[in-house]
Amino acid sequence: MEENKYRSMTGWFVWIIAALFYSYEFFIRISPAAMVSHLMKSFAVDAATLGTISALYYYAYAAMQIPVGILFDRYGVQKLLTVAALMVTIGSILFATTNNLLLAEIGRVIMGAGSAFSFVGCIKLAVNWFALRRLAIIVGLTNFMGVFGATFAEAPLSYAVDQIGWRQAMLWVGIAGAFIALLISLIVKDKPRSRDKQKRAEEIAYDELHKQKMFEGLKLILKSKQAWLVSIFGCLMVAPISAFAELWANPFLVSYEHLRQVEAAGLSTFIYIGISIGGPMLGWISGDIGRRKPIMFIGAIGAFLCLMVILLIPIKSRFVLGDLLFMFGFFSSSMLLIFAMNTEGNPKWAAGVAIGFTNMLVMLGGTIFQPLIGLFLDIESKTNMVTNMSVVPSSAYQKALFILPVCQIAAFILLFFIKETFHKDDKKEYLKL
Repeated sequence: MEENKYRSMTGWFVWIIAALFYSYEFFIRISPAAMVSHLMKSFAVDAATLGTISALYYYAYAAMQIPVGILFDRYGVQKLLTVAALMVTIGSILFATTNNLLLAEIGRVIMGAGSAFSFVGCIKLAVNWFALRRLAIIVGLTNFMGVFGATFAEAPLSYAVDQIGWRQAMLWVGIAGAFIALLISLIVKDKPRSRDKQKRAEEIAYDELHKQKMFEGLKLILKSKQAWLVSIFGCLMVAPISAFAELWANPFLVSYEHLRQVEAAGLSTFIYIGISIGGPMLGWISGDIGRRKPIMFIGAIGAFLCLMVILLIPIKSRFVLGDLLFMFGFFSSSMLLIFAMNTEGNPKWAAGVAIGFTNMLVMLGGTIFQPLIGLFLDIESKTNMVTNMSVVPSSAYQKALFILPVCQIAAFILLFFIKETFHKDDKKEYLKL
């Protein structure tokens, strides 16, 4: 009993440090949204190019997910997370100090590659330290930490950029990454070890045996129709978050709702507040009723209705607009259940690659739709004859962003082809799907 209590307390402490890195990573991910005009001016780029610069993070992040999962299953979490945090630090400092567009893009790629370890590492640690029945809630709490970082990447970072400039602000962000790397190296442990010598020897033997299966887990996932459907659903649900909340929400609100930049950034944070509350709450409800799909159905419908109202109806009341943005985030958080669905249906020794595969497809939402919407905006933009600068009318934002509700409709339809897991521990039945 005493050992279980020690394991639980240590597990939460280990998870919190890893989740702090995920929070930091999310801050890095969202940061371009707080300095869109500054970046366009500094690097002399248009909206499509800026969308591509921002999306380079997602390209690297998505491309690394399966390798990251395999590496975690083979080599453990602690050392890899430490190196990853240092990579994000280096990328941030490079991005902040260069005037060269190519080097800035390389910095963004390094940030994305290092950040790719954060979420998978958190969930891999959760699988190692906690009972599987808690996984949906811990996924929600992990996302809460990410949203906490996103919140500080909106209004607070916008304020810092206005006060000290975007380069100085990003330089301090990079320094914070070095501190997080130090915490990970000192505190995070890969998994609990029994104090009993015989049990400890058995655990070590088990680990060594399954390290030899590092590519077998990938084969299992790639052959699973269910794993593909669940992950694509996540991609379609995350696309509106990645493209709207993480980049184009602020300029849309400034143009369409006639808000000031700082005011728009402040209202955008309500999306992340909704996600942060919805993730753990919906995870708890899902665990209580023993089902995932009903929550995911409700989430897809609710997120679609909220986004349609935001895009199509001018809302004078800031209170109502904030509520809609909050509910949009709350309903969208239902997609987090996909990580529990794909993890609980696969062997524990393949948890890293299962999470990595799922997260890779989820992150495609950002890599595809951020630059695509930027391209649509450039097509619809007009040149101001006085300033000779490109101006994007509010109607252009509506047209470009309308592709996001279409993604939500597609996600809803896809749910009919996904089978409920019912918190099953029977791996064979799942892998036959």
